[in-house]
Amino acid sequence: MHLDRIKGLVADVLKIVREVEEWRNDYDPMTQEWYTLCNLADTAGSLALSLPVEMLPDKEWRHVSPAEYAACDELLAILADTEAERQA
Repeated sequence: MHLDRIKGLVADVLKIVREVEEWRNDYDPMTQEWYTLCNLADTAGSLALSLPVEMLPDKEWRHVSPAEYAACDELLAILADTEAERQA
C-alpha cells in the first residue's frame, strides 16, 4: 500500500510539472515568481523521474533498449579513454 501512495504522489507531481510546461509555452509574465515556479517544476520533475522505476506510475516506466545500453557503453568507453589520455 505504501508504494501505491508514492506512485500516486509521483503522478500528481508529474501532472503539475506538465501543466507548468504547457503554460511556459503560452505564457510568460516575466516575474521572479514565474521563473521560480518554472525552476521548481523542472527540479520536481527531475527528482520524481530519478526515483527507482518501482516507485514510478506504470505509465512512466520506460524500458531501455539494447541499442541504448550499447550507446551508453560506447560513450563510457570514450570517456574512459579520454580520461586516461588526460592523466598520461
